Amino acid sequence: MATIASNNVRVSKSMVMKAAWAILKRKDVGTIAEALRKAWQAMKIKAQMSVGVVEFTFRKANGEIRKAIGTLKGSAISYEYKGTDRKPCYSAVSYWDLEKEAFRSFSIASLL
Repeated sequence: MATIASNNVRVSKSMVMKAAWAILKRKDVGTIAEALRKAWQAMKIKAQMSVGVVEFTFRKANGEIRKAIGTLKGSAISYEYKGTDRKPCYSAVSYWDLEKEAFRSFSIASLL
């Protein structure tokens, strides 16, 4: 595991590789180097969201640029978990949008 120096949160290298492979397999990026760069960026954002609020930018599916403010910290989320049988999606990151008060997600390849 690698450590993010800014807030001492750990990022799993296994999750980075799974995310990189998922976006490369979907042909969202051209090279493995670009896929790894995007995957590291996304996992760092996800790790920072687990301990606080993070502002990040991504390109929406319609081409619009979106600045989002999100978190994954349990105390900031007002949501009742209902459970799910879904498999994890490694090519996207889900987060709690503080502006819209709802869960949202973005494709890792769309991070700016």
